[in-house]
Amino acid sequence: MVDLLEFLSAIPNNVLYYIYVFFSETWWFWLLVILLPIFHSTWLYYRQLLYKKKQEYILLELQIPREISKNPLGMEQVLRTMWGLRNTAEDIAERYWKGEVTRWFSLEMVSFGGETHFYIRTYKKQKELVKAAFLAYYPDIEILEVEDYIGKLPKNLNELNEKGLNLWGSEMILDKPAAYPIKMYDEFESPSDEKSFDPISSFLEVLGKIKKHEIVGIQMNIAPSPPNWSRHWQGLIHQLRKPKEFKTGKLTKEGIPEVQKLTSTPGEITALKSIEENLSNLAFDTIIRFIYVSPQAIFYDSFARRGITGAFNQYSFLNLNSFRQNFKMSTRTRLFLSPFVFPTLRNALRKHRILNFYRERTMPEKTFIGKLLSSHPLNWNFHSKVIQLNVKALATLFHPPTRFVLTTPHMIRVESRKASPEAGLPIFEKKEGDLEKFGY
Repeated sequence: MVDLLEFLSAIPNNVLYYIYVFFSETWWFWLLVILLPIFHSTWLYYRQLLYKKKQEYILLELQIPREISKNPLGMEQVLRTMWGLRNTAEDIAERYWKGEVTRWFSLEMVSFGGETHFYIRTYKKQKELVKAAFLAYYPDIEILEVEDYIGKLPKNLNELNEKGLNLWGSEMILDKPAAYPIKMYDEFESPSDEKSFDPISSFLEVLGKIKKHEIVGIQMNIAPSPPNWSRHWQGLIHQLRKPKEFKTGKLTKEGIPEVQKLTSTPGEITALKSIEENLSNLAFDTIIRFIYVSPQAIFYDSFARRGITGAFNQYSFLNLNSFRQNFKMSTRTRLFLSPFVFPTLRNALRKHRILNFYRERTMPEKTFIGKLLSSHPLNWNFHSKVIQLNVKALATLFHPPTRFVLTTPHMIRVESRKASPEAGLPIFEKKEGDLEKFGY
């Protein structure tokens, strides 16, 4: 090395010599530039992991009455109230020491052998606030704290195999950027009651058709997005508003190529209006995942794979947005699919990941180190994608079934209507001698 340095220095105006001297004198700075982001990401991952483990959650079940006359607008208002419970790190201590992250809720539709249940998982201390939000708009619904059904699912892949079960799972993502809306619940409605349709019925039909001992779960983990989430899409709005131009092939008097502006079509105007309306609402960072667990003897993944994805297809707008599978998270692997090696092992790793994600109701790690440390060489943890859905879109996907849905074969319902207490009832217990103390 000394001989090489002497050789380089002997050459007049040698660029390599000056580069070597520069890096030999400033190596500590470049090492800091490399290590500092790694330390930052590792520290955040560690503190956020501790914060998440300290949070206590409970599971609430919605027991649906025989008939609900309200449309999903009521659920939209409930979600607005739930968004108001948003927490966020407001200073350096909360972010880097406490490790605070925005807590998320989970909206779930689960079928046990054809019997469908609606659940909401929430932070324990916010239980009464969530119940109050529901009862304000759905007074006839019974909301009960129940034992988590996750215990009915295998804990891991080994237990899955030991019990003779098989699993299929995946996640759903948007086909286009989140600024483009999906088909909302009011698009399914009609002035004529006979022609109204509740899109939740498609899910109930699929969930109600599974066999005994089979389980299908649809899970939507939602974390309130920042109130200014729409700012990210202002560039897209500006681009869509800008008139389109094309060259006519002719030259102007000045010799410049002639450019003609095109007026927007009615479809483009309608699309722009829908996008602006979509961005005007509050939104949630959302992960949609679902699993199908069945005894190996009757396992049929096409039922859930095509049935559930087909139910999501009803929200498609050809010129706006739609749902599609996140195939990199799907448990369907083949030799001819990337990375083209060890398809059986890759399938097992994906099953393990989707089962663990569903059981833990996880949101994707936000730090690079967090994703890296939870990865496998054949199953990197960089594929689970968060999508943003506004409160109207989420209310379309998840809401108590309306009176247009035949729920009798699929759900256990509350047969009796709740009655409010009579006016004038005492709210405190009267003890003997209380009135006498005040001269009555």
